Amino acid sequence: MFIAAKILIKSIGILIFTILVFIAPLSFSQDLSRKITIVAHDIPLEDIIREIEEKGEIYFSYSPQSIPAQKLISIEAQNKSIKYILRKVFVRNGIKYDLVENHIVLNPSWELPGEDMEYDSDAHYTLSGYLKDQNTGEVLIGAHVYEDSTYIGTSTNAYGFYSLTLPLGAHRIIFSFLGYESAVLKINLDGDKQLNQEMREAFLKMKEVEIIAKAEKPFFLDKQISEFRFNHKTLSKLPGITGDLDIIKSLQVIPGIESFGDGSSLFFVRGGNCDQNLILVDEAPVYNPSHLFGFLSVISPDAICDMQVYKGDFPVKYGGRLSSVVDIKTRDGNMRRFGFGGNIGPYASSLTVEGPLIKDKSSFIVTGRVSTLQWLTPLYYLDQEIRVGFLDLNAKLNFKINDKNRLFATFYIGNDFLERSTNSGIQTYGISWYNTLGTLRWNHVFNQKLFSNTTVYFSRYQYFLYLSDDKKEYWNSSISNLALKYDLSWYLNPDNTIDAGFSLTANGTDPGNIILNGETSSDRTNEVPQYNSMEYVFYAGNKQKIGKNFTLRYGLRLPIWQDLGATTVYFYDGNHEVIDTFNVKKDAVYYTHVSLEPRFNIEYSISRNSSVKAGYSRTTQFLNELTNNISPFTSLAVWVPAGPNIEPQKADQYSLGYFRNLFDSRIKFSAETYYKNFHNYIDYAPQANMLYNPLIEGELRIGKAWSYGLELMFQKPQGKLTGWIGYTYSRVFVKTPEVNNGDVYPAFQDRPHNITLFVSYDTGKRWSMSANWIFLSGAAISTPVSFYEYNGYTVPIYGEKNNDRLPDYHRLDLSVSFRINKIENRYKHSLILNLYNAYGRTNPFSLSFNRIEDNNGNYVVPADHNAQNELVPTTLSVSQIIPSLNYQFKF
Repeated sequence: MFIAAKILIKSIGILIFTILVFIAPLSFSQDLSRKITIVAHDIPLEDIIREIEEKGEIYFSYSPQSIPAQKLISIEAQNKSIKYILRKVFVRNGIKYDLVENHIVLNPSWELPGEDMEYDSDAHYTLSGYLKDQNTGEVLIGAHVYEDSTYIGTSTNAYGFYSLTLPLGAHRIIFSFLGYESAVLKINLDGDKQLNQEMREAFLKMKEVEIIAKAEKPFFLDKQISEFRFNHKTLSKLPGITGDLDIIKSLQVIPGIESFGDGSSLFFVRGGNCDQNLILVDEAPVYNPSHLFGFLSVISPDAICDMQVYKGDFPVKYGGRLSSVVDIKTRDGNMRRFGFGGNIGPYASSLTVEGPLIKDKSSFIVTGRVSTLQWLTPLYYLDQEIRVGFLDLNAKLNFKINDKNRLFATFYIGNDFLERSTNSGIQTYGISWYNTLGTLRWNHVFNQKLFSNTTVYFSRYQYFLYLSDDKKEYWNSSISNLALKYDLSWYLNPDNTIDAGFSLTANGTDPGNIILNGETSSDRTNEVPQYNSMEYVFYAGNKQKIGKNFTLRYGLRLPIWQDLGATTVYFYDGNHEVIDTFNVKKDAVYYTHVSLEPRFNIEYSISRNSSVKAGYSRTTQFLNELTNNISPFTSLAVWVPAGPNIEPQKADQYSLGYFRNLFDSRIKFSAETYYKNFHNYIDYAPQANMLYNPLIEGELRIGKAWSYGLELMFQKPQGKLTGWIGYTYSRVFVKTPEVNNGDVYPAFQDRPHNITLFVSYDTGKRWSMSANWIFLSGAAISTPVSFYEYNGYTVPIYGEKNNDRLPDYHRLDLSVSFRINKIENRYKHSLILNLYNAYGRTNPFSLSFNRIEDNNGNYVVPADHNAQNELVPTTLSVSQIIPSLNYQFKF
C-alpha cells in the first residue's frame, strides 16, 4: 500500500511539474471586472489607451497602422468596469479587442456600430433556439455557440437547445460543430430573441486541407474533466470487428477505459468492475450491451447520433454507478425527405428507413439488424446442428408540437440465441437473452432561459438457459425498471446555469429460477427470492463562471433506496451461515438507505488555449451484478439490490487535469491523474455458487478497494488526417478480510499499462483508411505455486490470489473504405474492407491447468499434445485475424 501511495504521489508530482512548466509564463491574467474612472474630451485614442493601462494595470498589443490611434475620443466613465470602458472606447469605434495570453490585442472590427449605440453593462438579453442539420432537420448535440469578440458562449444540450445571454448591442455569433461548416451571424441584440440555426455538413474536397476553420471554438467551451464525446462522424471512422461500427468497442480507444479483450463488450473504467458502468440509450439503462456474446454491441450504428462518456466525475444529474456513464442519443430521423440506408456484411446486415411524417414537424426512423452467421456453422460443427444469431429493432418518433413543445418516443428490442443439438439426439440445449426498452420524452421551453425535459422509460433484460428442446423447462434471470424523470435547466445569466430534477424508479430483479413445464408458480423448485425496490432521487447543481478565468461546477445528489416485499430475507452469522429467516409481506419496506452525493469541479483558464481542472465526486451503487466468472463471453446476469446483507457500494474519486490546445487548436493535449476509493467492495468466497442459489448473499465477502492512475492524450480532431494517441498508467488493489488471508491483492482488471493509437486519413477523393492499435498489460490471474500427487492425479496448490498475469494484450485493426459514387450524388454507397487483429496476434483470455477429456478422448481444453500425461498449462483465445468485406449504402 505504501508503494502504491509513493507511485501515486510521484505521478501527481510529475503532472503538477508539467502544469507549472506550461503555466509559468502565462500565470498573469487580466481582470476586466475591476472598476476605474476614465474622463476624456477630444483626446487621441492612443492617449486613452495609455491611461487605461495605468489605471487598470492591464496591457495592450496593437499596431498603430491598423487602428485609428490619433482619432479624438470622448468618454465619461465614472467608476465603471474595464470591460464596460473597452466596449465604449473600442467596439463603437470599429475596433475589436481579444484577450490573448496576458495582453489585450486590438484589431479592426467587422463593422462600425452607429454612434447612437450604447453599451449599458446592466442591459442583457438572451438569444436562444435550436441548432439543426440543414439537410435532415435533425438537432445537433454538443454544438458550440459563442460571441466572437468576448468568447462568451455555450453548447447545445442533449436536445439541440441553446441559451446565450449577452449585453445589449451588435454581436457576431459563431455556430460551430465538428464536421460542419461554421456559421457566422451578425445580430443586433436589443431584446430577447429566438434563433433556430441550420448548419451544413462539410465535405473534404481535393484542394481542401481542413474541414473547419483552424480555431474550432474557444478552449473554455471544451469538455469537463474526465469527459469524452463522440459524434457519428468520429464513430464512423473507427474499425469494427465485423467491418461495421461498434459503439461499445469504440470506448477502448479512450485513455482510462480498458477492454476485457477480443470479442468482448465488457470494459473497465479507472479500476471499477464491469457492472459499475451505466449505459443509457435515450435515458433508459441497458443492462447487457452485447450481441453474439460480446462480439457486437446492441445498438445499430445507423441509429446513433451522439455518445458522451464520463469516467467518474459525473455531472450531478447522473448516478447509480461508480465508474462511468455512457450516454447514447439516437437519431430523430430526417424531417425533410424520405431515405434509406444499410449495411450488408458477412456477419451482420442492417437496414434503416427514415423520413418525415409531416415535413419539418415530425419524423420517424426505423433500423433493423440481423446476423448472417449461418454459413460459418458447417465449417466448425460438422456433426451437429447449430443455430446461432441475433436480431434487433430500433424505432423512434419525433413530434414538434410547436416552438415550445416536442415529443420523442423510442423503442428498442434485441434478441440473441444459441441452439445446438447432437445428431444422436441424446442432448439438446440452448440459451437466449433479450434487451427491451422504451422511452417517452417531452421537451418544454418555458422561456428563453428555462428548459425542461420529462421522461418515462421502461427497461428489461432477461436471460434464458433452456433445459429441454421444447423450451418449456429453463433457468431464467431478469432485471427490469419503470421510471419517471424530470430535468430542469435554468440559464440564469451568462455566469450561472442551474440544473435540477428528480426521478422515481421501480426496480424488479430475479437472480434466477428454474421453470418446469410452463410458467405456473407451483412448478417452481427451490425458489430463489426475488427483489422489488424503489429509488427516489433529487438533485441540483450549478455551473458558475467567476470572472474570466474560473468556472465552478458543483451540486448535490440525494438518492433514497428502499427494498420492498414480498420476498424472503435471510440473516447470516459471522461464518455466513443462516441464523434466521424473515418473510416480508407485499409492498412492506424492510430496508432503507439514504446517501448524500456531493459533486465539485473547478476549472482555471490559464489562457484561451489552456486550463487546469480538478474535481471530487461521491457516487453510490445500489444494483449489483454478481459473478465470479472472468470469461469475456458470458451474458448470464444475476442482479441483486443493496439490502440488509449487502450495503450499497460507494466510491470517492479525486481528479486533477491539465488541458491545452496546441498549434492553433489543431492538436489537443490532456493529462489527468486520479485517485479512487471503493467502499463496501463486493468480493466472493472461494468456489462461490452464483447459479440458482437461494442463499447467494451468503457467498459474498465485503472489503475495500482503491485505484489510481495517470492518463495522457494527444488528439488531432480536424483535417484529412485525424486521430489520437493515449497512454494510461493505472493500478487497482483489493483488501477483503476473508479473502487471500486478508492480504492486499491486485484485482483482475489491474492492467498497469495501456496504449491506444488511432489514425484516420481521408484522401478527399474516394478513399479513406484508418488504423487502430491497442496495447494492454496482462490481466491478473491466479496460478499454482506447486503441485502434489494424489491417487495418480496431479493436484495444483494455489498461493496468493492473482499472483500471476496473462500475457500482454495487443492488436492492430485496419480499415479501408472506397466510395463508389461521386460526392454530389444522392445515392451514396461504398465498400469497406476491415481486418480485425490484422497481424494475427493470439491473445489468451483464459489459462487452465486441467487436462480434461470427453467421452471420445478429445481434449475439452486445447493442450500441448506433445507433452507427457502430467498436468500442463493450456490457454484459450479468440480467433486470430478476422476479415470482413461490407457494402454500405444510403439514399
